[in-house]
Amino acid sequence: MTQRELVARTATVIGLVALAWMIFWFVVHVTEILILLLVSAILAAGFAPVVGFLERWRLPRGVQLARGVAILIVYIVMFAALGVVVSMIVVPAVNEAGSFTQYLPALLGKLQAWAAGLQQQFPWLPSVPTVLAHLPQQFTDLSGYGSAAAGVAFRFVGGVAATITVLVFAFYMLLEGTAIRRSFLELFTSQERIRVGLVLDRIGVKFGGWLRAQLLLSFAVAVPVALFLTLIGMPFPALLGVIAGLGELIPMVGLWLGGTVAILVALSQPVWRLVAVVIFYAVIMNIEPHILVPRIMSRVVGMSPILTLVALLSGIKLLGIIGGLLAVPIAAAIQVIVSEVVREIQGPTEDPAAPAGEPRSPRSAGPR
Repeated sequence: MTQRELVARTATVIGLVALAWMIFWFVVHVTEILILLLVSAILAAGFAPVVGFLERWRLPRGVQLARGVAILIVYIVMFAALGVVVSMIVVPAVNEAGSFTQYLPALLGKLQAWAAGLQQQFPWLPSVPTVLAHLPQQFTDLSGYGSAAAGVAFRFVGGVAATITVLVFAFYMLLEGTAIRRSFLELFTSQERIRVGLVLDRIGVKFGGWLRAQLLLSFAVAVPVALFLTLIGMPFPALLGVIAGLGELIPMVGLWLGGTVAILVALSQPVWRLVAVVIFYAVIMNIEPHILVPRIMSRVVGMSPILTLVALLSGIKLLGIIGGLLAVPIAAAIQVIVSEVVREIQGPTEDPAAPAGEPRSPRSAGPR
C-alpha cells in the first residue's frame, strides 16, 4: 500500500467517523421532534385504511370525497367518539374523583387504625401509622408544593401542545402521504423502488396494527375492571376502571399502579371485598402480560412474545415510559427491514411468502 493510499483511507475513516458523530449529535438534539414524528406516523398509519375507505365510497350520483374531506371526517368522528367516551366514562370518573378527594381523610383515618392494629400484632413492622398520620397534613399544606404544581401545570400544557402537534403532523401525513412517499422513493434506483415501497407498506401495516392493538388492550382492561368493581359494590368503579385503562398505556407498571389504587380504596371496605379486589387484580395482572399482550400483539402486529418483551424492556431502559410505549412499533419496523435484508442475502429460492395481511416482497410475488 502506497503512502497516498494510506492517507486516503485514513481520511475516509476519519470522515466517516465525523459524519457518524454529527448524525448522532443531530439525533440527540432532535429526539423530541423525532418522537412526535413517529407518533404522528403511527397515528396516520392507523387512520389510513379508514381514509382510503371513505375516498372509495361513492356518494349519490357517483360523487367521491376528496382526500382532505375524508381526513376531516375521520377527525370529526374521532373527536365525537372521544366526546362520547368523556360523557359516559370520564365525567363520572371526574365526579368520583371529587368524591374521592372528600373521602380521602376518612379513608386515611381507617387506614391508620388498621395499620395500628396490624403493628400491635406484629411489632417488628415499620411504623406505618406514623407515616399515615402525616399524610393529611401533607395534603392540606399545599403551599410547599407551589413549584411542583407549577411544573405539573407546565408539563400538562406541554402535553396538550404535543398532542395538537401530533394531530397536525398526522393530518398532513395523511393528506400528502403519496407525495412524501414518492419523494422518498426518488432517493433509490428504479430497480429498488418497488422493494422499498413494499417495505414501507409493511411498516405501515405494523404501525396501524399496533395502534389498534393498544386501544384494544386498554378497552379490554378498563371495561372488566369497572364492571367487576361495580358488581361487588366498590366505590368509584368508573374512576378505577379509567385508571386501569390508562395504566395499560404505561408498559410494565401501569396495571400495577391501577391495582395499587384500587387496593388502597378497598382497605376501607369489608374484608371480603378487599380479598375479592386483590384476587381479581392478581388474575388480571397474570392474564394481561401472559395472554392478552402476547396474543394481541402476535396476531395484529406479528411479533413473537419474547421479541415484544425484549423491545419493551429496551425501550424503557433507553427512553423511559415513552420508549416503552413506542418500542413495539419500532421493533416491528426493524423486523420488517431485517426480514427484507435476509431475503436479499438468501436469494429468490429461499424467500418465504410474506405474513398474512401484509404486502409481499417482489421476490415472493412472482413465479419462481
